[in-house]
Amino acid sequence: KVLSENLGQPVVIDYKAGGGGSIGAGLAAKAVPDGHTLFLGTSAAHVVNPLVQKTSYDGIKDFEFLGIVANTVNVLVVHPSVPAKNLAEFIALAKSQPGKLNYGSAGQGTTGHLGMELLKLNAGVFIVHVPYRGAAPAVNDLLGGAVQAAMPNLSVVLPMIKAGRLRAIAYATKDRSKLIPEVATFAESGMPGYESTT
Repeated sequence: KVLSENLGQPVVIDYKAGGGGSIGAGLAAKAVPDGHTLFLGTSAAHVVNPLVQKTSYDGIKDFEFLGIVANTVNVLVVHPSVPAKNLAEFIALAKSQPGKLNYGSAGQGTTGHLGMELLKLNAGVFIVHVPYRGAAPAVNDLLGGAVQAAMPNLSVVLPMIKAGRLRAIAYATKDRSKLIPEVATFAESGMPGYESTT
């Protein structure tokens, strides 16, 4: 509503989820360049996906960038059935059961995917990646126990953490979140310098 009022014309939001933003980015890139199509994308859609997989667009050349809207931080969360209560316990569990834990992500090349791969690399563990077509189906399967872990943006899972439906293990930036101050950062949990943000 505010955007419509500021522009003096109607604004239609066409949410195209999936593929780490590459579905929506591909559609936006093909739109007539008349200034009437805006795309709200992430680093996954513009940088990571075009580098790691074939996309129908160039993440840089096919867009005119207007500015940064927000930075969001990822959080490692697990299903309540996972016995780990902190990062050290999660890593110990993964080491004791190589390849038996699964984690869901919003898709190949998303920050949740890359954040978990960085965790695996730093901790020397093997956890199976299950890519989904967006954060919603990944979180739904995490809530149902089909996957045991994920590293989505905090904004996606905050209500589930507060309700006890998911357990937050570690926050992926240098300072604790004011929204979940009881959850330690990766650095505080023994992984200095680790960050996963969008």
